[in-house]
Amino acid sequence: MLRITVEEGDVKENPKFRKDGSKLTLILRLHGFDKEYVSHPVKLTWHEGSDEIILTASRNTIEEVKKFLLRREEPIDVVWSLIQYEYVTLDKLEEKVEKLQNAALHDYSSKLMGEILKVKKTLFKIHRDYMRLRNLLEWSVGKGNERAGEILRDVNELIYGVEYLIDGATTALQLMQNTLSAKMNEVMKILTIIATIMMPLTLITGIYGMNFVNMPEIRWQYGYYYSLALMLAVALLMLYYFKRKRLL
Repeated sequence: MLRITVEEGDVKENPKFRKDGSKLTLILRLHGFDKEYVSHPVKLTWHEGSDEIILTASRNTIEEVKKFLLRREEPIDVVWSLIQYEYVTLDKLEEKVEKLQNAALHDYSSKLMGEILKVKKTLFKIHRDYMRLRNLLEWSVGKGNERAGEILRDVNELIYGVEYLIDGATTALQLMQNTLSAKMNEVMKILTIIATIMMPLTLITGIYGMNFVNMPEIRWQYGYYYSLALMLAVALLMLYYFKRKRLL
């Protein structure tokens, strides 16, 4: 049984695999998400033929992954146990993307767009790390490590999951654009109806505003009230027409 020694420390190197003689070093970047994205770099160090593996990470990272960290037979099994943490992160990101999609159906704001773009950027970052890990596992499979092939299937599943969420974030942006277009169309429809109603009223006002001497209504004492009543009747008639055509 492989003995796991946990050491607290900051890991600032990018994900990679390094071999110095019999010493092997693997640096992984795990990903956490609650309300914000959190990076969890982990450094694994072991010697060929040794029954001990040393895990170095920050205190917060150790607290996050310790329940997934089980004693295994080989170092590659420890990598598998750490990868299981990623499924929890993807579940939380999926919930976040679904909430953003629902919000995009009813709202368009710079704040919402910023949230969507932030999540999409996070997903791209996670996807890049998964691709690096897949390349490493493919190399290990090429060296004849069958266990690495099993873990590779899990990593491929994670990659497909991230790509699905990236598409979901893109859909949220499209929904928000559609919501904006629908609102703009509604505003333009209202403005068009108002302009259409005002056109005959403007015509009536223009006709009775000419003040020719031979106009029959120019000296009629009820001419003003008649013109107002006529404009009101035309406006109501047009409103009835638009309502009947379901434009209002």
